[in-house]
Amino acid sequence: MHDEVRQHAMTHPVCRLRRWLAGAAGLLAASVLAAAPAPLATPAVADRAIELQQFTPEQGLGNLAANVLLRDRQGVLWVGTEHGLYRFDGVGFQPVRTSVDPLDLVVNDLYLSPAGRLWVGTRRRVYVWDGSDLRRVADLPVDDLQRIAGDGGEGVYVRRQRQLWHVTADGLVQTVSWPQALTVGALTDGPLLWLDGSLWTSCGPALCQRTGSVTRVWGAADGVPADDWLTLHASPEGELWAGGDAHLLFRRAGDSRFAAAAAPHPLDALDLDAEGRVLAASAGAVWRWNGSAWTSFSDDRTLQHAHLRDLLADPAGAVWLASGGRGVLRWRGYGQFQNWTTAQGLDSAPTWAIARDADGWLWFGNQRQGNRLAPEASQLTPWPAALLRPGWTDAMAIVPRGRQVWIVFNHGVLVRYDLDSGKALQVATHLGWAKFALADPQGRLWIGTHGMLWRVDTPDAPQPSAQALLTGLPPDTSFLGASVDRQGRVWVATTHGLLRFADGRFTLVDLGSHEPAGGFADVAVTPDGTLWLAPVKGGLLRGKAGAADRIDVQDAGDPLLGDTALYSLDVDPVGRLWAFHDAGVDVHAGDHWRRLDHSDGLVWNDLATGAFHADNDGSIWLGTAGGVSHVLHPGRFIDARLSPTVLLDARYGAAPIRAGVAASLPWDRRALVVSLAQPGVTHPGEQQWQYRLDPVGAPAHWETSTTQRMRYPALAPGDYRFQARVYDPAMRAYAPPVGFGLDVRPPWWQTPLARLGYAVLAVLVLWAGWRWRHARLLRHQAELEAMVRERTVALEQDKRALEIAHQALQYEASHDALTGLLNRGAAIEVLVRLASEDGPPRRRIAVALIDLDHFKRINDTWGHLAGDAVLVQCADRLRTLAPASAALGRYGGESCWWSGPGCLARRTWPGCSRR
Repeated sequence: MHDEVRQHAMTHPVCRLRRWLAGAAGLLAASVLAAAPAPLATPAVADRAIELQQFTPEQGLGNLAANVLLRDRQGVLWVGTEHGLYRFDGVGFQPVRTSVDPLDLVVNDLYLSPAGRLWVGTRRRVYVWDGSDLRRVADLPVDDLQRIAGDGGEGVYVRRQRQLWHVTADGLVQTVSWPQALTVGALTDGPLLWLDGSLWTSCGPALCQRTGSVTRVWGAADGVPADDWLTLHASPEGELWAGGDAHLLFRRAGDSRFAAAAAPHPLDALDLDAEGRVLAASAGAVWRWNGSAWTSFSDDRTLQHAHLRDLLADPAGAVWLASGGRGVLRWRGYGQFQNWTTAQGLDSAPTWAIARDADGWLWFGNQRQGNRLAPEASQLTPWPAALLRPGWTDAMAIVPRGRQVWIVFNHGVLVRYDLDSGKALQVATHLGWAKFALADPQGRLWIGTHGMLWRVDTPDAPQPSAQALLTGLPPDTSFLGASVDRQGRVWVATTHGLLRFADGRFTLVDLGSHEPAGGFADVAVTPDGTLWLAPVKGGLLRGKAGAADRIDVQDAGDPLLGDTALYSLDVDPVGRLWAFHDAGVDVHAGDHWRRLDHSDGLVWNDLATGAFHADNDGSIWLGTAGGVSHVLHPGRFIDARLSPTVLLDARYGAAPIRAGVAASLPWDRRALVVSLAQPGVTHPGEQQWQYRLDPVGAPAHWETSTTQRMRYPALAPGDYRFQARVYDPAMRAYAPPVGFGLDVRPPWWQTPLARLGYAVLAVLVLWAGWRWRHARLLRHQAELEAMVRERTVALEQDKRALEIAHQALQYEASHDALTGLLNRGAAIEVLVRLASEDGPPRRRIAVALIDLDHFKRINDTWGHLAGDAVLVQCADRLRTLAPASAALGRYGGESCWWSGPGCLARRTWPGCSRR
């Protein structure tokens, strides 16, 4: 609690030593202080059953030795333990990750400054939480609860045994002078508290107030009896409360004396609830002082053996308890629910019926018999003796009517009890398995059973009787529920449909296509005329109650109730609809639904059919399979809203991120990890965590998870926005979201300059590649050109050789090998060509055949070689004598041939003759 933390000074060995020192100081103080008045006698107490939820390592709390509790400005609960610091996230506890040596995280005290700075006192040092880590401020040991107090600003006072220090917000440590031991006002080990400009603490058996440098001792003359003062607490109105071994004192702002309130036991912890009532933890119970008497609250398991160290009243409707061996306990539904179980005298459970009679007594019809609760009483009593008969068990309905109380037992027994005479009359015994009973505006009593609908028309008669009504429905019909609207019409839910009784007759209402198979479990009509129907097979329908034979109904439109099998429906005086089922009760008010269950403080989730009573003060009584719950302020639940979702921790790599801040961080290979919390009223088993991480400007893309821890591995560089919120189906509401911005700066190799460098490098590489390729192509081209030149020269040479060979072949083919003259074939070709050439008409062609005479004689005489020489010489002479245009050839043997255009005169060629 903000700066009020306290110790259990009854069992710790160090505390016993402190008691001895306090006693020694008290010897001197007793000579100065007046004799202390005897403590007030403790007034009689009333017991109440409470529902406690225990948080152990299974719920994330790493150590069962919880020392101190604190609620920060965001509503998040902090717990200091023997082995670390923890925060409550709405479901369980998460360890606060710090760089502090774990051996130094024995957290003994917590303090929250006016500006929200959290001071953490451990057994070795004092730290300040900077939002992401514990920052060391001073090497001052804090060895117990409530040893850190404010100074009116952002600094603190720290006390250890007989020493007192002042620590400024900057970490400057100064020793505070104080009277020494064995003098009046000397310090002994005890609590510290800052209130209205003064520092309060214990000094021996007295209380001391220090204002500036002036110390005032408050003793017996000021209403402070000698005691070992264990705890101090300040109310929002400035009241100072002091608790000791045997006394509980309070002083209003400006008073000159303390006033005493009877203390039930030595007080281990102290706090004030939202209504200003004192809450104290002591002797295995939680006690509450209302100004005149104490009320004790306990459960049947945990508190009886718990060593309570601290207590914190949460305005959201819970009381938190820190225990020295059982972890953290949460009292659910504080100030909203009162519960009765068999431990508080309820004779049995379930409780099937609840009603208040004309004398103000509240009646409970239970599995066995029943109980009554007198007005303003807190102790249950059994039913009157007249009703304690064999067979009169399992009361399913209780209907007060004037000075009478009508009771319908499960096995079909109907009884009328008279409040004045205390006598019980058995009216009927074989009605069947009873389901409901109600009284209509005419005073008639209606009773529904399996197989028949009954009515008592004259309930005031000396011998009333129940008559079976003819409804026109089959004999196997079960009449499961009924309601009366403002027009006096009786609506009855049956297994064969909806029955309406008006103007003296029954009508089976036509519901069209929405008529469910199996009929209805119950019906209710709210003051606005809305007809509500609970089908046997599940869901909820609604329509408009009217006189027509056909009524259009439709689904109620609530997804949580879409498939829920409802037990019964009831309407309270302000028009709220209460729908019972096995997971609690859903309440409809206006256009809003709200589910109440065990998380809210309901004694049991499984509601009992029809066990509903609305009191005149606006409270509601509910019967369950585990006992009775009294909803003190139903409207507070309907009007409750979810607190904003809180960012417990967000880290990108090792860098912390704060809520509502746009962080700009360098890219990191490690993940973005986010831890969330939902303070205030929540339903841990049902709530959904919705979150999104989208680039800035992108459409929102919400994801849903059942865990409050999100992890995003390896984010790409970019500008992101994170948001998270909680959806509570029981409240049908979203919590205001929390979020932050995150600009992930790219690594150096992804910066614009690096990318420009990459582009330049790429251009250079491309250019170098191009140059290399171009040079390679040029070299290849030069090589090809050289090869072409070489090949061309070779080809030219080959061509010339071929031409020469061709010419030689042509020459050999057309010339005589011996004489070199044209051979016979070539001669004929020349002749043919000359004959075929175009020319003037009558153009002449000369042809001469030359034969060597006596050539054979030369061959025969001189041989063929000589003949060949003659032929060669003859050919040479012909070449000499023939004109250039003439063609010479060897026609064969020793014959030669000559041809040419025209006929040459004898003078030009002496060998030519005209023919």
